[in-house]
Amino acid sequence: MSDEPAKNSFGILKSLKRLIFEDSPEPSVPESNQVPDQPVAATNTGGNVTKNPQTNLTQNTSDLPAIDMKQMKVKVLEMLEKINEPGIDFFEVWNAAAEMGSVDAGSIKAAFTSLKYVDKTLNKDKLIRTGQNYAAELKKVIDKETNQKQTQKENLEQNLVREKENLTEEIKGIEKNIEDLRAQLGAKQKDLTDINSKYEPQLQDIDQKIALGNTAVTEVVTDINNALQIIETNIN
Repeated sequence: MSDEPAKNSFGILKSLKRLIFEDSPEPSVPESNQVPDQPVAATNTGGNVTKNPQTNLTQNTSDLPAIDMKQMKVKVLEMLEKINEPGIDFFEVWNAAAEMGSVDAGSIKAAFTSLKYVDKTLNKDKLIRTGQNYAAELKKVIDKETNQKQTQKENLEQNLVREKENLTEEIKGIEKNIEDLRAQLGAKQKDLTDINSKYEPQLQDIDQKIALGNTAVTEVVTDINNALQIIETNIN
């Protein structure tokens, strides 16, 4: 943006910003009231000038949050201010028209009439040329940023695909481990079920041997006691 006093005196951006944040955009100006070959048309997407100047900066955005879109359009206007050329041209006429309360055929004509007395070089051809230049410069900037964002998006998409593949493989590995653990669990559960049959014969054999040993000892002790009784009775 130029630092010339002439530019600062018109309150650059203030009026355009104010119109962007109007609560209810006003309808388009009827064709019969429009000035042929208006320079503002060079900054929009091919539509007519409206009292809501943000329509000159973008295509249909009905599916986007209104407040976000308004704030973004203010940023675009600030970007436009930075590339504003010295002197009075399309940008100052556009903003001066907005200062009158709306951007329409009447306000553009009035702004042009007033400002051409300040800058004698101002004419229709200059308005159209500078307006088209501003539109082209904005397009270059947004194309560059769009390419950067597209690259960022592609990188994120690649990361997304990679992470999905990694997670899928990890899940497959975990599922395989779960299957192996389930097989091990089944085998251990069977071992637990069969454990009694494994040890029962040995336990029974031991019990039997204990019983036999005790019985045998009891009988032998009984035999000894009987023999001792005989000795006690019959031997002097």
